[in-house]
Amino acid sequence: MKRLIISLLALGSVAAASAQIPLAGGTVTGALESNSIYYLNDAVLGDRQIPFGSNDYLKVAYNNGRWSAGLQGDMYLPALIGYDDIRNAGATDPKFALSQLYVSYRGDWFEVTAGDFFEQFGSGLAYRSFEDRQLGVNSATQGLRMTMRLGNHLSLKAFAGRPRLAVLGHAGSLMGGVDLSYDLAGTLGWQEVMLSLEGSYVGRYEDLHKEGSEIEFVGNIFENAGLTSPLTHLISGRANFGYGNLAAKAEFVAKTKDLSEAVDFEAHSGMAVLGEMSYSVGKFNIMTQGRMLKNMGTRLSLYDTSLGNALNYIPALTRQHTYMLANLEPHQVNTHSELAAQADAYYSIKDGRRSYWRFHSNFSIAHNQEFGNLTWMDFNMDVERKWGKSLKTTFLYSMQKRNPNKGFVDMIYTSHIFVTDVSYKINTEHSVRAELQYLYSNDYEGDWMAALVEYNIAPSLSFFVSDMYNHQRISTFNDKVNYYSVGASYTHGPARVQLSYGRNRAGMVCSGGVCRYTPAYTGFNLLVSATF
Repeated sequence: MKRLIISLLALGSVAAASAQIPLAGGTVTGALESNSIYYLNDAVLGDRQIPFGSNDYLKVAYNNGRWSAGLQGDMYLPALIGYDDIRNAGATDPKFALSQLYVSYRGDWFEVTAGDFFEQFGSGLAYRSFEDRQLGVNSATQGLRMTMRLGNHLSLKAFAGRPRLAVLGHAGSLMGGVDLSYDLAGTLGWQEVMLSLEGSYVGRYEDLHKEGSEIEFVGNIFENAGLTSPLTHLISGRANFGYGNLAAKAEFVAKTKDLSEAVDFEAHSGMAVLGEMSYSVGKFNIMTQGRMLKNMGTRLSLYDTSLGNALNYIPALTRQHTYMLANLEPHQVNTHSELAAQADAYYSIKDGRRSYWRFHSNFSIAHNQEFGNLTWMDFNMDVERKWGKSLKTTFLYSMQKRNPNKGFVDMIYTSHIFVTDVSYKINTEHSVRAELQYLYSNDYEGDWMAALVEYNIAPSLSFFVSDMYNHQRISTFNDKVNYYSVGASYTHGPARVQLSYGRNRAGMVCSGGVCRYTPAYTGFNLLVSATF
């Protein structure tokens, strides 16, 4: 409890700042985020694993003319349960880590950064370094990066360095890459057409004969698998087109032999093809995506199995649901062999000064190419209706089919999810929102029901209570469980504090198709965020 009080005092002092801080002719800005949980024993879920956990992040940046510098400190008191990569890296006890440190200079036609940086080539299929605190991922590259404009129509990015791995350390590999973008339409003087051509190269080097490595396999796994070169190459070609209301993108990536997953016993070359198109006319919009993956999982290090061990970024081509039951079992991408597509359509009608209809439909599907089995399908549609000044309703239906074996075995669970979402504005300060949800499924967990009520007092206070109940469990392995939560949040300028208490279901927490498993727990959860 003493750790929680100390961290709250520190967070409160930072959150009190609400503007940029002048310093030596420049300005200091920053952001703070803290997620703390006090775990309780639960007669249904069992005894707690640890009494307290807290993941805390403070980022500070200094800008002065063409120069900028920054750092980020991560503090774990210790790390929350479910963040196994961080805990296994030493954060089962209180631990501090400097996860980002950089200095940058921006010229008229170039910019140079030394230290830790995040970068992405194209859609990220070839290379993306990023941070996602919800997942416990930080794959920043530590080294040197340069971006430059070579004339009016050609730009270049180049980097070299070593990647961060598992937040608290670095991988034993080295990486480098170059990305070119050429504005062909600008060169040809086309005024109404956008056409650009892009290309990337990324290389990863890692010694295949490290002594004392903690790799789980015996013998020389790499040579036995057919991986003989310490270099892995990824080459990407892209095209972007736009004309009027039409926009389209295409990308192709090829990869040399690699062990794309920790469980691979045979090295394979990889490839990916991605196509996107969008069109809008009046109040109608449609967006489509299609993608083929073949052995495209690319690790920062061959000697590690952590969640953040990914050189490239391959999100799921699915709708990112926000409702509890619609997001109960999210899709996990099969980077080994997947053929996927997604389409979104929007249409709106305004039939009054404060009233409108909004229609949205989404369809996503994925197959395992190797075995030809369906791995995921989601057809969903929602209708939002604003009934004048005070009342707004949303109705959502989603039919989801998922294969828990990523298509290696033909096994399908089907779920039907129904959601009603009602918001009512009582007056200029007070409003209430309520959700009713129901899930019907042949999954082993059977049917679910859920409800949520929020009461908001503008501009600062919000109270909520929710419950999710597995009321008709098919499997008798576990009893039916109630997952309840109650809490409140307070917002003041750039600072926000939320305190809640409840029982949380075990399952996958996903962001953009990357998923982390979190075990069930009961406890008090304090979230604090602030910018200055």
